[in-house]
Amino acid sequence: MHAPSTDPFYDTPASMPRCRGTMLRTRPVVVPGLTCAATQVVHTTAATNSRTIAVSGTVLVPAMSWRGPGPRPVLSYGVGVHGLGRDSAPSHLLATGLESELAFLERALSRGWSVVVTDGEGLGLPGPHTYGAGRVGGRAMLDIVRAAVAGVDGVEVGAPVLLWGYSEGGRCAAWAAEHQPIYARELTLVALAAGGVPTDLAAVVEAIDGGPYSGLGLAVLVGLAHAHEDPRLWDILNARGRAAAAVAATLDVTGLVVSHPEPMATWTTRERPWEDPLWAALLRAERNPGGTPEVPVYLYHAKGDDIVPAELSRQLAAAYEAMDVHVTHVELDSGDHLTGAVDGADAAITWLAEQLDAHLDLHRDPLAGPDAADELMARSTA
Repeated sequence: MHAPSTDPFYDTPASMPRCRGTMLRTRPVVVPGLTCAATQVVHTTAATNSRTIAVSGTVLVPAMSWRGPGPRPVLSYGVGVHGLGRDSAPSHLLATGLESELAFLERALSRGWSVVVTDGEGLGLPGPHTYGAGRVGGRAMLDIVRAAVAGVDGVEVGAPVLLWGYSEGGRCAAWAAEHQPIYARELTLVALAAGGVPTDLAAVVEAIDGGPYSGLGLAVLVGLAHAHEDPRLWDILNARGRAAAAVAATLDVTGLVVSHPEPMATWTTRERPWEDPLWAALLRAERNPGGTPEVPVYLYHAKGDDIVPAELSRQLAAAYEAMDVHVTHVELDSGDHLTGAVDGADAAITWLAEQLDAHLDLHRDPLAGPDAADELMARSTA
């Protein structure tokens, strides 16, 4: 199968309807290692500046029948950073057997849930990827559900929706839950699980600057500058930085880390570029929370996280609790960020299943009132 950069399926549509979540095209694919019906999709969503754009993704419907009440549940899964170049699209990596987070998708499919995975803006379709832009990432996670309902067999109207992701995927999932009440009210959102969430990108870039993951700081700069489309944002780069940014826009995550190990000051006109007034304001606007989830939230984080400081997860949990969101916050004994993704996965999906069971119990008993709902919530989150 061709990479997105040479595959006509990933070409930008000549014209697009203004409605978000509209399916533009689909094609069946085979995902090695999975027993399911897999469909690559292109659909509309809203960019950071709210203009309508096209994004690609994949819809996975398990072969097993759904035996629960009502429609088969749908999990919208957010992947961690894959890179800025369009060939790093999860839809392409799934179809070629190279997707590193396949095991997490298998966990959901084995429960009989459909799974949708957005590529996000600029992966698959012409890039670069707008890495770090929370609003468009969250909207795409919601809009691929809308598009799947409209254009993929086996995904039904009214299906209960779950959100899950780790690292940048967890951040996009959090943005999706925060915006769902005003952006996609018609979706039956049940719960959010998010791990290793980089809620404050300035704090993350400062924490990794000059270390082995320093290249991700440059990736954040490139992604956000493209997302927010303000030419003044590029003024932070010196001549060497502009050349590095052009290369970074084409790389996968390994290339970003290996090719750009230098501190951010190497590329910028300031020693601490995240303190530039224009950039500081933008980074504040990109912090979570950016809205109030109306569903229970499960947050998990490695105590020894070497990319995203664990304190950020504690702060997000406290912020949600101050909004009266029901939060379960777990700190893992994992010694680094990547290990935390694996160590926390089983508990996260088990918690999501418990929230879904509570929702389906209410669906089974239409006479259950508010008191019953509260009792089920308390039981499932105890």
